[in-house]
Amino acid sequence: MGILSAKVAVIRGSDILASEILPYKNHPQQAAVEVMDRALAKADISREQIDYCLSTGFGMRAVTYADNIVPPTLCLHRAIRELNPRVRTVIDVGGHSFTAFNIDDNGKVSESAITDKCAAGTGRFIEVMAEALEMSVEELSRVSLTSNSPLRVTGQCVILAESDVISHVHDGNDPVDIFAGIASAVAAKIAGLARRISVNEEVAMTGGVAKNCIVVRDFEKEIGVKLADLDGIDPQLVGAYGAALMARESPLTT
Repeated sequence: MGILSAKVAVIRGSDILASEILPYKNHPQQAAVEVMDRALAKADISREQIDYCLSTGFGMRAVTYADNIVPPTLCLHRAIRELNPRVRTVIDVGGHSFTAFNIDDNGKVSESAITDKCAAGTGRFIEVMAEALEMSVEELSRVSLTSNSPLRVTGQCVILAESDVISHVHDGNDPVDIFAGIASAVAAKIAGLARRISVNEEVAMTGGVAKNCIVVRDFEKEIGVKLADLDGIDPQLVGAYGAALMARESPLTT
């Protein structure tokens, strides 16, 4: 349960039977029920057929039907070890915060850093900037890849950055170049967090922002490393998948 969306993964063994991502604006308890019902319908199974359920994320306590809760970093770590055990640095960029942590050669989390005091660089920050440009994040991300003249967005918080964007719009600048500048600023912010720990190859990014093609491109340029493959899973589902793996391994399911 993130601040912007609810995610669920239903697994058998290590295979995902069904998954769902549900954006929501309020009522997280209702979103938690709806997202699970949608996934169960896809898998054609009932709630009673679920052996064990763990919830994680910012709103994990809103999942009233969960058997237990587990911290997000543990879920991400478990999923990454399943999807690509060669990964040594993980950056998770969600709706309201971003986290970086390293995995040592023994598979343990060795160091970590988190930013949750400011929305700059997060999914919500990108959404607000797109709203100011009156276009969807998906459309802007795609077309801004062609920009040759990204415009600087220097504001270090949502309000100041939005003011920069509005000023660029009033000056008649192309939204494509404005958003390219936003993506560059976001990538630099994420890279700054990553550099608070040792960035060790292979590097993986998870969370909704990992689906933003221009931010990913600019982030790879910032750190000089191409992001690792995670076996084709939607980056936004990695935490939910890790929670499902940990639920499968619960002593109560054996």
